[in-house]
Amino acid sequence: MRIGCIRRNTVLAVAVVVTGMTTAAGAAATAVAAAPAGPDQLTGGPRTSARADGAVTVPAPGAGDSAEVTVGKTTDLVNQTVSVTWRGFRPSTASRLQNAGDSLDINTEYPVRVYQCRGADPVSSSDCYGSPGFRGVPAAGDLPEILPVPAFTYPGQTDPFAATPDGPANWQDNVTSADGTGQVSIQLFTKRESAGLGCDAATPCSIVVVPNYGRGPNDLGDTEDLMDAPWAWERRTVIPLSFLPVDDACPLHGETLAVEGSPMAAHALASWRARTCTLESDAVAVDYTAIGEPQTRGDVATGTTATGLVIDPLDADAAEQVGVVYAPVAVTSLVVAFQIDDEHGKPVTDMKLNPRLVAKLITASFRSGADPAVLQNRPYNLFSDPEFLELNPDVDWPSGAPGNHPLLLGDLSDTTTALTRWVIADKDARAFISGKPDPWGMTVNANYKNVAMPFSSFPLLDALLSNSFAPIQELDALSRQLSIAQFPGGLVVNEGGVNITVKQPRQNPGSREVIGIIDAAAAHRFQLSTAALLNPAGEYVTPTDASMTAAIKAATVNADGVTRQVDLESDSATAYPLTLQISAALSVNAEEDERTQMASFLSYVGGAGQRSGDKIGELPGGYAPLPAELKAQLEEARDAVLAGATSEPDPEDPTPDPSDAPSGGPGGPPSTGGSVPEPDKTKPPKKSDPIVDGEDLVTVSATPVGDRQLLIPALGALAALTFLGGPAVWLAGRTGRGPRWLRR
Repeated sequence: MRIGCIRRNTVLAVAVVVTGMTTAAGAAATAVAAAPAGPDQLTGGPRTSARADGAVTVPAPGAGDSAEVTVGKTTDLVNQTVSVTWRGFRPSTASRLQNAGDSLDINTEYPVRVYQCRGADPVSSSDCYGSPGFRGVPAAGDLPEILPVPAFTYPGQTDPFAATPDGPANWQDNVTSADGTGQVSIQLFTKRESAGLGCDAATPCSIVVVPNYGRGPNDLGDTEDLMDAPWAWERRTVIPLSFLPVDDACPLHGETLAVEGSPMAAHALASWRARTCTLESDAVAVDYTAIGEPQTRGDVATGTTATGLVIDPLDADAAEQVGVVYAPVAVTSLVVAFQIDDEHGKPVTDMKLNPRLVAKLITASFRSGADPAVLQNRPYNLFSDPEFLELNPDVDWPSGAPGNHPLLLGDLSDTTTALTRWVIADKDARAFISGKPDPWGMTVNANYKNVAMPFSSFPLLDALLSNSFAPIQELDALSRQLSIAQFPGGLVVNEGGVNITVKQPRQNPGSREVIGIIDAAAAHRFQLSTAALLNPAGEYVTPTDASMTAAIKAATVNADGVTRQVDLESDSATAYPLTLQISAALSVNAEEDERTQMASFLSYVGGAGQRSGDKIGELPGGYAPLPAELKAQLEEARDAVLAGATSEPDPEDPTPDPSDAPSGGPGGPPSTGGSVPEPDKTKPPKKSDPIVDGEDLVTVSATPVGDRQLLIPALGALAALTFLGGPAVWLAGRTGRGPRWLRR
């Protein structure tokens, strides 16, 4: 049952434009070649061009006569990552920035900074939120033609060398290669992520590309710590951006359809719900809350919600009790996404992983410091693992950080169950978990030996890794952290003689090495590369519409006839093994008005909502359109919802497990004793049986049997006490007599 206040997933608050609304900047952005007034002013020229894929290329005369900048997308933006590339720039003096973390490189000359700034034509870097003041530079004694540059601060700034306003600038620095090209990926913030920038449909923003060639006629060159200098800003190129509305297109008032459930559906719901409320007929306003699937099953079973989005189904008895029918609404997948740069500072885009390698990552089995559980017979990290190198021989992998732990979800989730089902179904991974060395002698972290799988939340069994092996709450937060290349956990630093733990710094392009397990839609939105995973047929497959569809068509259908899970014995060579079907669990016992809204919503989801695209109401990237069979099942569920209950439900309430959590859920970490059991090879049970996932998954009763034997006498005594004591309590409260707490 839901406990406390559920915080909504911020992704879903990024609502969208009402149909017919035009964007502020029009269909294509134009470049503004920026400069202060005066003889050095630069002009952009007529060469601006927009491609069919939404990319815009503009001249960058401040960077060179033939220089150009390309931005991957400039209109209809939400909180997402875009690619910024340039060519014709002056090559930097190093192949990558030489700084670490949040420090600035003071050695590499001719770096490039890409800002997100307020306004379509920002006049100074003060419009780029958080930019520091400038100390000023005296005149060069031996070069009188180089004039001094006075110090300056920004409005409200008291410390001339401190950032103002108090918040981070959204920028990304990188070098220019010897051939004059370079690139960064920058996550764009709406006003929800950065109130200082304030970007939305009514407030345009811009990308500003600033090369730092130094000052004076000879352009002696400058470094990253002087990127805010006026001579750097004078060479800027500005590309205006336009955003979709950030506030809800349909504010929630009056009749709304309350939907809760799988965060894997968040990006699809953000698109659909902004369109369904503007339909000319059968419009429905959807109030969606993203919470874990186990909690959603509990809420549906207890009647807290009538529309829940799940991956695994409810217990069969509980589903029957509340009149649940299932409707497939989305096909998506869990992915191993990454931002990794090779030994030469170039982005890696392809990687293969098998279940045993993933098992090594999620059990923190690579060497880390002096931790005795992972000290002997283990590679330093994934990039030095002979098994990994054998699978991925064509890349000069970086040396990497010790352990190199992945970013993992800290919530109870069916996605974690699906991941660990895939891992433990593989005989090599299963043997590794049980303690058998891999062919190169590596063994599992001793704290995770024989950990029971599958589990629905990642257990923290190695206390010495608590600062670095740290699952993250909320799928959206996990995806965002991966998108800015930030390690999990904290970093211990000494300040004033005291050790404190701070966030890990984000990693710069050229030195990134982060891996995380997230949803395919977020990987698409933040332009993250994804690994090819080994499927049961022995093929390495990436998540695409085709591979997810192949997996769903070959999937095992559960006893309810609708929900399904990937068949981990399938011989489909093209199936992606972490494909997931998201289904709506709908109660036909709901009131008629609510059932009508359910039906309207399903009609849209099964129709226009399955058209792939980036426009409002379409199916975002990372989701595959429903196959015909699943669309037919959605229509059947819609008809059943409209018809309502055919008979009165049994008044005796079931006692479902509120979280429906497998082993390793809120009751404690999975067992690590004994041997790892073989995964259940049987087909799904009959509909009347509760669906479980092998020997390790049990349903825990909310009330022990022994306590139930005392329940009825206790209730009788409580009723008598209430009958006798109620008037006395009321009287004490009215007269002022009695304890003070009674009168609150």
